[in-house]
Amino acid sequence: MNIVKPTIVVFGVTGTVGSEVLRLLNLENCFVRGVLRSPKRKVPISLSSENNTISYISVDLTSKEEIKRACFNVDAIFLLTGTSPNQVVFETNIVEVAQLLNIKRIVKLSAPIVPENIYVEVSDWHRKIEQTIASTGIDHCFLQPHSFMQNWERNTFTIKYFGKIYGVMEDAKRNYVDARDVAEVAVKYLLQTETLNGESVIISGPEAISHETMAQRISHVTGKKIIYENITRDEFLNKLTQQAKLPGWLARHIVEIDVLAVKNEEPNTDTINTLLKRKPRIMDTYLQESRDLFSRKSWRFL
Repeated sequence: MNIVKPTIVVFGVTGTVGSEVLRLLNLENCFVRGVLRSPKRKVPISLSSENNTISYISVDLTSKEEIKRACFNVDAIFLLTGTSPNQVVFETNIVEVAQLLNIKRIVKLSAPIVPENIYVEVSDWHRKIEQTIASTGIDHCFLQPHSFMQNWERNTFTIKYFGKIYGVMEDAKRNYVDARDVAEVAVKYLLQTETLNGESVIISGPEAISHETMAQRISHVTGKKIIYENITRDEFLNKLTQQAKLPGWLARHIVEIDVLAVKNEEPNTDTINTLLKRKPRIMDTYLQESRDLFSRKSWRFL
């Protein structure tokens, strides 16, 4: 995509990766249009004279007409709508609009391909969307990161109040990559002058880590004892749906990716060094930065 100053639409702009993509693009020679799901949503970067290449638009992703307005006169799309049962519909709508408007490039945040003998529902959603994009003829690539370090923030309640991490991962290890590194890879491909050729870009972090080791590292940064308790799949699913009140699809996904780590060994080396020509961020620095999220608190009875 050889355009002097392209206009790029960023979907998922308020999320962990999308907000960082927006911030990084703001430093480049391009215009950025962030898509909000609600006009009342707080924007990640305030508009000012210093940030005059950023704009925002709110869109109902069930409406192709609204998506058309968001994508009018743009050159490239960063495609990320957040994981949900509606993801295939939402992202397919965006892709169909992109084809209609002759948009030149799509960079989709996807997920790693899992072995055929292991079922991960969310992975199936991503494969369907990838197939749709590949059929359009639009220049594209698929970013396939391993687990984000920032995903640990969904475990903060049991860590803070009970000093426990629950799971079904046994002593298996999972590869973690910092979401900020993933965003930097996304920006690289959004702005690359050469064609992307439908590349699948595997993004892995510097090491694979077990839940037991994570408990030890969180204990270190918080100064409080944290333990990992391996439970059965049914017990874990019950905790997620009945106690944490997560929707069924998300609870199943969390169980499925634990099982995936047990059945399918994850990489213990990174791809960031090759992709970005620098060393990746590491888990220990992420935990140090985020230690207050995990610090133990006393349970209060009201």
